[in-house]
Amino acid sequence: MHVTVKAFGKINIFLDVVGKREDGYHEVKMIMQSVRLHDVIEIARADENAVFTDSLYVPNNRNNLAMRAALLLQEETDMPQVSIRIKKNIPVSAGMAGGSSDAAAVLVGCNRLFNLGLSEQALMRLGAEIGSDVPFCVRGGTAIAEGRGERIRSLPELPKMHVVLVRADYGVSTASVYKAILPTDLHPQKARFAELLDAIRAGDTPFVERHLYNALEAPSFRVEPRTEARKKRLLEHGAEHVLMSGSGPTLFGLYATEHAAWENFKKIRTLFPNVYLTSTCSADLVRSGVQIEN
Repeated sequence: MHVTVKAFGKINIFLDVVGKREDGYHEVKMIMQSVRLHDVIEIARADENAVFTDSLYVPNNRNNLAMRAALLLQEETDMPQVSIRIKKNIPVSAGMAGGSSDAAAVLVGCNRLFNLGLSEQALMRLGAEIGSDVPFCVRGGTAIAEGRGERIRSLPELPKMHVVLVRADYGVSTASVYKAILPTDLHPQKARFAELLDAIRAGDTPFVERHLYNALEAPSFRVEPRTEARKKRLLEHGAEHVLMSGSGPTLFGLYATEHAAWENFKKIRTLFPNVYLTSTCSADLVRSGVQIEN
C-alpha cells in the first residue's frame, strides 16, 4: 500500500517585512496563495528510510525537507520507515515553497497512510519545526501568514485567478535575501494590506491583480541583479502586473481573466524559455490531492 500526494506550490500576493525579531528572524506579514502547479510525492512503507527525486538540485538524503518531515513524524509517533519518491514540477530555490510543499505533503500523506490520527493543527505545528512555509502548505488555499510565516489564518477563497510564472535558470538563497535587508527596505504597508484583504473578501480580483506587493524585491535584486533585469525586460515588453514570488527569483503575473493571462503568456514566452501558465487553487483542492492505493 502506498499514498500519492500532490504538493502544490504557492505565490505571495502580498509580502511585507515589518521588523527583526530577537531570535534573529524577520517578522513578516504575508498573503499567500496556492497554485495548481505541483510536485507529486509517493510514499510507501520500507525497510529503511530513503528519498529519491528526479531533480539534480534536490538532495536525496536527510537534508531533503520531505525526509526531515518523515523523520520528525517518526520521532513523534510510531510511524514505520518509509520510501519517498518525488517528481519535481515546482522550480527549485524559486520562492514558490517547493521544498516546503513536499514536506507538507509527507506530513499529510503519512498521517493518512499510517492512520496517525494527527489533526491539521498538529501537522502545522510539526511543519513549523521544518520551515516557515510548511504550515501554510499543509493548509493551502488563501491565507494570511505572520510571525516568521508560521502563524496562519485562512481567508475566504480567492475566486480563480490565472497565473503566468517565469522560472529563472538560477536559484536564490532565502537566507541571503533576508541578510541583504536594509533599514530603508522596511516600510510597513498597513493600508495596502487592509485594502487587499477587503478586495479578497469581496472577490474583487481586478483590484488584487493591480495591487501585488513584495518587500523582498529590493534585497533580492541586490543579491541577484539578473532578477531585476528580467522584471524590467518583462515590463518594457508590455507584461502587466509582474511581481517576484517570495524571496525569488521566480517572477509571476496574476490575472483576473484567462484572456489577460494568455495574452501576457504569449508576450513573456518570446522573452524567456521557462514560462508556465497555471491558476490559483483552493484549500479544498489541496486537501483532495491525497490518494491511497493498494
